[in-house]
Amino acid sequence: MHGSEISAAEARHLLELAEMMVRAQNLPELAETFLRSLARLMQTPAAILYLEDPHLPANSFFQTGLWSEAVPRVRSQCAAQFHPEPGKTNLQPVPVPLNPAGEAHLSLFPLHGPKKVMGLLGLVMPGPRPAFNRALVDRAIPLLTYPLAHIIKRMDYERQISSLNTYLNVSSMIAQALDLRDVLEAVLYFCMEAVSAEAASVLLLDYEKQNFRFYSAEGPTKPVLLTASFPADQGLAGHVLQAQQSEIINDVQNDPRFYGKFDADSGFRTRNMIVIPLTAGGEKIGVLEVLNKVGDEPFYEEERLMLQNIAAEIAFAIRNGKLFEVVVKSYCKQRQGLNTCKGCKRPLGYWTPCVKYREAGIEVDFWGEEAQGPQSLPASPNPHP
Repeated sequence: MHGSEISAAEARHLLELAEMMVRAQNLPELAETFLRSLARLMQTPAAILYLEDPHLPANSFFQTGLWSEAVPRVRSQCAAQFHPEPGKTNLQPVPVPLNPAGEAHLSLFPLHGPKKVMGLLGLVMPGPRPAFNRALVDRAIPLLTYPLAHIIKRMDYERQISSLNTYLNVSSMIAQALDLRDVLEAVLYFCMEAVSAEAASVLLLDYEKQNFRFYSAEGPTKPVLLTASFPADQGLAGHVLQAQQSEIINDVQNDPRFYGKFDADSGFRTRNMIVIPLTAGGEKIGVLEVLNKVGDEPFYEEERLMLQNIAAEIAFAIRNGKLFEVVVKSYCKQRQGLNTCKGCKRPLGYWTPCVKYREAGIEVDFWGEEAQGPQSLPASPNPHP
């Protein structure tokens, strides 16, 4: 039945629960400990915790005691009733299947954080009219919200540190690169790992800026993509490059802009993706794509922002590579007749790319072309990026 007071025994159980909460090291441990203890204390067959916070990697759902086939329905009910603003939550008990033999009712309670509602706590009670001690629930909820806010903040700091480390690693690799193709392969692996994606690619505009070519790709479709091209005004890549605005598309197959030819050719099914324009000093270079979040999860805004920073490094590295290629062809090969930087007698002072290649003693080959002897700079741009 409903009550306004708690007993001495219940107060003691709440103190024990508070001690367990402050010892929890991570979100799953916190949720499991709280839900199991609360279910025993409230004498309910099941309890749930639904969290919806931008600092979490996904909308999180934890439960104890639910019939497995009832989980999707209960989670859907939570999502439907959740509202992040205090005072706008009008929660009503809803019928849910407790087990194959009978139905119960789910009562939901908002979890008020420092500035907004963080999620919902749910108690499942048998019968059409759920009865419980509301005073006990009201005293238990703060025992959850404080350590929950602390863990979420810590998770956010950890993600920021991880994102910064990823960016610094990528920036360092690109700055020291002598072979741009090899370093972009490693960069794409970093991107995939950072956002838990299945595939990634860099698409570059050709010299006429009419078509995309896959300059680098990692994932199941790599053999198909590295020989492919398509018009630069088509697909999500074309739209993002023209708009100069990165996007998260979490339902690719239902987006009319999606260019599905490569899925059809490779058998790979694109579910969701992050697409980011590659622009260097106002020049449109191409796009970076990261595809299919592992576990059928959506991509999130913080992942887009992190990849956007990496994309800026990639764009300038590619532009500088193209510039150095032109210098090599116009100055080194044409004027000096050299195929290699080794032993160069007329270097370009202290220009960083020139110094790096001279010290390494290797031949300049940014774009995968065969090294040739002395040649004139072509009258029209080289069609092979």
